[in-house]
Amino acid sequence: MAAREKQPKGLYLLCFTEAWERFGFYTIQTIFVLYLSQGLDFTDQFSYLLYGAFSSLLYLTPVVGGYIADRYMGFQRAILLGGVLFTIGYALTSIPGSWGFFLGLSFVILGNGFFKPNVSSIVGDLYGPDDPRRDGGFTLFYMGINIGAMIPPIFAGAVVKYWGWDSGFLLAAIGMFIGLLSFYFGRSRLKHCGMVPEQSPLRDKKFHWKFNILLYVGIIISIGIVYLLLQFPRETNWILIAGSAVIILIVLYFLLKQKKRARQKMIAALVLILISVGFWAIYNQTFTSLMLYAQRNMEKTFLGIPIDAEFTQFFNPFFIIILSPFLSKLWIGLERKRLNPSTPMKFSLGVLFVALGFFFLAFGTKYFGDPNGQTSAWWLAMSYLIQTIGELLLSPIGLAMITRLSPKDLVGMMMGVWFLTQAAAFAIGGELATIYDVAKGIGAVQSLPIYTEAFLIYGSMAALLAIISFALSPYLNRLISGEKESI
Repeated sequence: MAAREKQPKGLYLLCFTEAWERFGFYTIQTIFVLYLSQGLDFTDQFSYLLYGAFSSLLYLTPVVGGYIADRYMGFQRAILLGGVLFTIGYALTSIPGSWGFFLGLSFVILGNGFFKPNVSSIVGDLYGPDDPRRDGGFTLFYMGINIGAMIPPIFAGAVVKYWGWDSGFLLAAIGMFIGLLSFYFGRSRLKHCGMVPEQSPLRDKKFHWKFNILLYVGIIISIGIVYLLLQFPRETNWILIAGSAVIILIVLYFLLKQKKRARQKMIAALVLILISVGFWAIYNQTFTSLMLYAQRNMEKTFLGIPIDAEFTQFFNPFFIIILSPFLSKLWIGLERKRLNPSTPMKFSLGVLFVALGFFFLAFGTKYFGDPNGQTSAWWLAMSYLIQTIGELLLSPIGLAMITRLSPKDLVGMMMGVWFLTQAAAFAIGGELATIYDVAKGIGAVQSLPIYTEAFLIYGSMAALLAIISFALSPYLNRLISGEKESI
């Protein structure tokens, strides 16, 4: 491979760090709704809403964490702080009962704010403005972190079955701690990327103690607020949807202060961000309605191997790992031939594939369910394959888009806004899941047609969004500097 096409060494450190963070996070994600509905005996509706509120708050905090890293701490210090909060949070969730679980989630939410946007921002720092390796690098980064996401579903169900729910949460804490240590001892590979910004007041040592006091007091107060919000998930979801709209208005304020070329790029980025809200709201049924569908209506064998509902979360990261190298090379190859689809076109195709995934699953549940209300695990696996193609066309490309289109001094904030869209999407997704919740005591035969209708509705929503996105693509291509308007 030519030197120009080799990825920076720092990329592999960041992939390894994120892989362990994803290991911890997906251990929690895999058992989250099942723990709420079985371990804590909550209803489907409350479980969906709480998952939506938790996930929304999880992706709301990166806006603040990204801004603090941009202006004060730098990306590297923010990642270390986020890793510590993550580790404490996962350990707390292992305490039996709802109070420990809710408190642990509060720490995790704050930790994600400092960790998530800033790892991705450092990845962007590794490349020059017009570096053709950027999309491929972000796709490899996306593949690398999904190695960590792929492992927990394989054994999380068995661990919980034999050693209890608390053992699963402790595994998450151990995984995050390993990721934290790897970043701390390996960050020399990043060189100057992600250091304290030149304009940061923290370069004046007299400001250090004031900043640290304000920072840690703010974290403690925020944890208390988040803990209270989690007690009222539906109200929190609606507050977060409204709050997301307010933050978009703040972004518009910064947008209007930019010069014309930068303003046009940010407008394009903002429209693509809004499209991603609809994408994630539908796609994120993975951890809610699709998880309980797998628990109730999926045959518990795959390729002759016994599986459980938790194992189904293996499919998505597995397909990401398989497909990512192919797509990474594909984008570089198409770029050489001047055939690389534009970012708006990739977004549109991503949404379309999610629609096809849900239509495929609805077809399977309607026409291939057995008399006991069970369907083959193949239908869910293939649906995840189709949807994963959509995810790879949108999510890593979206990360690359943010770092390319945002002004240098707003990359962290805009990366936070990218994750903010997922906050709104999780809140909306939680509400969408409750439309088709299954009351306790309803058997598999009665629940299967409920899920079939739900999958048809989700597919139709995604198809409508895809049509809108395709229609907007030519306009967005004209706004994006340096991007081809073809395809």
